[in-house]
Amino acid sequence: MRIDGRCHCGNLGFELETALSWETIRPRECDCSFCRAHAARCVSDPNGRATVFVADPERLVRYRFGLRTAEFLVCKSCGVYVGAFAEDEAGGFATLNLRATAHHGRSGAATSYGLETAESRRARRRERWTPAELRLGSPPPAAAAQT
Repeated sequence: MRIDGRCHCGNLGFELETALSWETIRPRECDCSFCRAHAARCVSDPNGRATVFVADPERLVRYRFGLRTAEFLVCKSCGVYVGAFAEDEAGGFATLNLRATAHHGRSGAATSYGLETAESRRARRRERWTPAELRLGSPPPAAAAQT
């Protein structure tokens, strides 16, 4: 299955390729102040593949907070949070916000990561987030239109 998402103005978008079905995908609603403020419902698949597209890198906000272990990708023009991206020596990986998709109404499970250390957070993300690529200067495909 493919899940497409994008911000309102079309500057940021993503494609998530996953073998998971809607019955097995478990959106998460993190209880941190950032995710609560954005009403984020994020999904990932460690066996899938994701691409995050950024048409105009000048309009990308890469926000880091807390333990500063990932970049939260927000469009500077329309304010939509599309997902978080982290990178290490093995490559990039991401979790993506269903609120930026046509599936924005799907419910999520409350999740808390507040007690993690930076090392345990990086390990969890490496294990559970989706292998991903961040493409700067590349507009999202037309199919990623948000409804």
